[in-house]
Amino acid sequence: MPHIVGTRYEALLKNSSVQEFWRGVTSHIVYPDVLRWRGSVLLNTLPGVVVTTLFSAIVCLIHLQFGIAVDIPVSVLSTVSVALGMLLAFRVNTAYDRFNEGRKLIQTVMATVRNLTRQIWINVPERTHGDHLEKMRCVKLLLAFMVATKHHLRGEYGADYDDLKELLPPGWQPCSIIHAPPTPEYKQRKHRRRLLKAVPLIISFYKAFRPSRYKQNGSGLEPDDPNDFVNIPRSVVREAYPDSDLAYANTTADLRRIAAEQDAQDEERQHLFDQHHTSPHEDEATVQDSSTGTTTAYGSMTSSTYSHRLHHTKMFTSEEDLPSQGDADISLPLEILFLVALYINQAKNSKKIESNFVSVVTSSLDTLVNALTSFERIASTPIPNSYLIHLKQGVILYIFFLPFALVDSLAWLVTPIVALVSFTLFGIEAIGAEIENPFGYDYNDLPLSTYCDQLKNEVAYIIYHIPTHSKSILLDGS
Repeated sequence: MPHIVGTRYEALLKNSSVQEFWRGVTSHIVYPDVLRWRGSVLLNTLPGVVVTTLFSAIVCLIHLQFGIAVDIPVSVLSTVSVALGMLLAFRVNTAYDRFNEGRKLIQTVMATVRNLTRQIWINVPERTHGDHLEKMRCVKLLLAFMVATKHHLRGEYGADYDDLKELLPPGWQPCSIIHAPPTPEYKQRKHRRRLLKAVPLIISFYKAFRPSRYKQNGSGLEPDDPNDFVNIPRSVVREAYPDSDLAYANTTADLRRIAAEQDAQDEERQHLFDQHHTSPHEDEATVQDSSTGTTTAYGSMTSSTYSHRLHHTKMFTSEEDLPSQGDADISLPLEILFLVALYINQAKNSKKIESNFVSVVTSSLDTLVNALTSFERIASTPIPNSYLIHLKQGVILYIFFLPFALVDSLAWLVTPIVALVSFTLFGIEAIGAEIENPFGYDYNDLPLSTYCDQLKNEVAYIIYHIPTHSKSILLDGS
């Protein structure tokens, strides 16, 4: 029996061109880590390495050609290197502790969401179709907490995201979005949005220097793409396509389909323009503020959808209420947990669940709140500037005086040695800066969207395949 790989490549040779065959072969080649630079800090360290290498070459030229000697004892740099090594080790260890803690917190959140989903799905009884619908929406809210936390950690505020909007109850507008009025800072950021449209081009140009991803033995998770439809607010999509159906799609598949249709229409308009030398009519884009309305999770969109608001009123008022109501704020993940807690309290008041079950759910919700607080601590607590400044100054000074200490004994060999030392030291510092905040879109950040998709698949399976009650599940599966 022929080998599977050989049979596959023979088929490629027979049915495809040489280029397609070579593409199939290279897709199965696993490059060793020493030859990979995608995900490395090579580009981050390259400017510093080039500058220090040129400087060491100039020092060698002055010392060897013009006879101007500036000697520094090697013992001085040896003493400094010990302290510098300790500083760099502390820098990387601190950054990796933050990265590792972030991964552990994600695991805690996923385990808690799984436990809550199982407990609520099995233990909350269903008497009517409305009960089933409420329980299903509660389970989806637990998944929405994970997705909202992802956007919250990345500074992507609001609920106007494709992967989040479909998980929220239809018609529910969070207080954190509709309550606080737009601040001057928000208006200024909104005004700058048009000026920042060149940023994706710069990012694409920067990433063009990096090779394609390689997987080791099929393992590893891909980093998240900031330009993916899932991670783009719908308000931005409505701004770019105000009169298109693209802004009103409910799923990522619909977004991609409509975007493909839009591209086809643009190509057709360009073709007509080339034929008749007339410019197609283009409507001026208008900015749709999220404070005036957002899309719902299901169904078609109408103008009344944008004007719809749920009025959050208080049952009781007092003179001791805080006067600064306009400054009140709450994060969306935390408000989602409040909504889940209100549902559990409602089920208890309706005599559907017992008090001990409420205690179990409350404990799990407390775990999610603690995890959210820890996430915020990692994302919002930077490394002290005094430490970073002193570390960078120490590295620069060490590399600056290194050629003066070695040029007398090594001559022109100082240049490659300085390049090697600077690459090592700059690389260690760049690694710390790369992984100290693991919630972004960098190559070495945690793939939060992948974790959310995994959890979403599990929740979807529970909703569609796991029964909410049974009589003889171990006998006949019913």
